[in-house]
Amino acid sequence: YDNAYKYLFKNKRIFYQLITSFVKEDFVKDITLENIELVDKSFVSDEFLARESDVIYKINLKNRDIYIFILLEFQSTVDKSIPVRMLLYILQFYDLLLRNSQRGLLPAIFPLLLYNGQENWTIPSNVRNLIDKRIPEKFIPCFEYYKIIEKDISDETLEKLHNLVSAIIYLEKRKDEKSLKEAIEKIVEMIKDENIIDIRMFTIWFNRMF
Repeated sequence: YDNAYKYLFKNKRIFYQLITSFVKEDFVKDITLENIELVDKSFVSDEFLARESDVIYKINLKNRDIYIFILLEFQSTVDKSIPVRMLLYILQFYDLLLRNSQRGLLPAIFPLLLYNGQENWTIPSNVRNLIDKRIPEKFIPCFEYYKIIEKDISDETLEKLHNLVSAIIYLEKRKDEKSLKEAIEKIVEMIKDENIIDIRMFTIWFNRMF
C-alpha cells in the first residue's frame, strides 16, 4: 500500500498538488514546482531508507539558504507510535546531516502524516501529550506533526479542488465496489486536464490499489 503511494508522490507535480491543496501553513504559498527537489536516495544510508517514510523533498524558499525537508508517513490504521516514530525519523535525519557537515543551522523539517484509514484519528498531534509529566515540563520533548485525514475531507471540497490528488482521496473514501464504480465518472472529470504523464501514473496507481 505504501509503495503505491510513494510511486505517486515521487512525482513533483503530484506532490506539489498535495502540499498546496491540503497543507494550510503560511510557508506553502512560497513553494513552486521550480524550488522543489526530490532528495537523491544515495544521500542517505540503507537503514534510513528502510523506514517506511522515505519520500523526502528539499525546498529552497525565496532564494535563501533555507531548506525544508518534508517527510511523508502513509498510514491506513491508527497507530499510537506515530508521533514517536516521526520524531525519531527526524532526529536520525539530523544525525545524518551532522555527520556530513556541522556548519550553520540545521534545516527545518516539516513532518506530514497522510492518513487514509476509516477509523477516527485519535492520536495526539504532539508527542508531549503521550508522556507522563511528573518532571518539569521544560524537560519533556515537544514535537508536533501535520496531519491530513482523508476521511474528514468532504466530497464537496474534493470536487471543488478538481485535481489529481483530490481524485485520489475521493476514490480512497469509497467504502465498497458499488460506490467506487459510481465515482469513476466524477474522477474522469476531475483529472481530464492533468498532465498526461500524471494521468498515466494515476492509472497505474488505480490498477494497483483497486
